[in-house]
Amino acid sequence: MGYGLRGWAIVALAVGLHGAARSAEAQTGPMEEARVHFERAVGFFEAGDLRAALVEFERAYALSARPSLLFNLGATHQALHEYPEAIDALRRFLAATEGQRSRQRTEAERTLRELLPLMARVRVECDPPTATVTLDGRTASGDVLSVGPGRHVIEASSPGRVTQRVEVTVASGDAPSLRLVLPEVSAPVVSPPVVSAPVVSAPVVTAVAPRAMRSPPQPWFTRAWVWGVTGGALALGATITGVLAVEAHDEFRTRTQTDGDVDRLATRGRSLAVATDVMALGALGAGVTALVMMARGESAPSGAAVTSLRVEPWPGGGGIVGAGRF
Repeated sequence: MGYGLRGWAIVALAVGLHGAARSAEAQTGPMEEARVHFERAVGFFEAGDLRAALVEFERAYALSARPSLLFNLGATHQALHEYPEAIDALRRFLAATEGQRSRQRTEAERTLRELLPLMARVRVECDPPTATVTLDGRTASGDVLSVGPGRHVIEASSPGRVTQRVEVTVASGDAPSLRLVLPEVSAPVVSPPVVSAPVVSAPVVTAVAPRAMRSPPQPWFTRAWVWGVTGGALALGATITGVLAVEAHDEFRTRTQTDGDVDRLATRGRSLAVATDVMALGALGAGVTALVMMARGESAPSGAAVTSLRVEPWPGGGGIVGAGRF
């Protein structure tokens, strides 16, 4: 966005600083403290320490409630690529300065028009509907979450239910939909009393670890070594028939057309050549098959079943794609 909002933030900082200084001449207490945080924010912003500048701007705004600080907060969030927060701060700034005309308002309106198309809208449906939803660790409200491009973590929780957590990766303009079902937590299990000892209750069972599943026996043709041996045998056969074909060809060249064995030698040489080609191709195919199966981990030892899930937006919006590995 070029010079944009960040450049105007420096102008806004200078104007706000003079205003705060004038107010501080007649006031002490919160306004004077707000001016101190404001000046520190200016220094952090110009030095490139945007996180520190953001904290100082927020403290100055909490103490003074000056609308110009909302403009500065929007500039800082934009510089940090936190587009939802930047949009929220700029909208609050425009609402607080309704009816006024200034270059800050013009710049804020222009920046909003540039930021809004960058947003993605993730629709989240929960079962039960009363579940609490967090976006990147912060509580979210509403069924539609506005997020910037990138990867985000969405979590839904409810008392007595199993918390669900998914990661979504979105680009600007995406509109995926998620449905998070929170199953009920298993009832607590209490162990019986033990003779000559206090009664001890077993802990509440909240999840059951997946049992290890033994892989079914694989057919012989799914073993990489079978194809490797087959390829080697075919390669050996191709070598032998190739040598015989070359000998037949050499003998054929020493005969004249009037010899009675010329036709027989020609036929034998062609047959050996064809057999050589067929076995060579077979050896090549078997070798490639063995390599592919080895690359896919055919010989990896079987173990406990592992389940993983990835949720990504459907290309073009309108849904999500779930990919699993079990």
